[in-house]
Amino acid sequence: WINTHIPLVAEMPHGGFKKSGYGKDLSAYGFEDYTRIKHVMTSIED
Repeated sequence: WINTHIPLVAEMPHGGFKKSGYGKDLSAYGFEDYTRIKHVMTSIED
């Protein structure tokens, strides 16, 4: 890990430092890792 500052990877274990979000399942990176896109269509009738 050359030329990096606090490298972030989704594979980091549970835990972290206070409210930093590093290594947490509830961080933005964890959220993106668990998110899957799903398209839904429905008809709108008058």
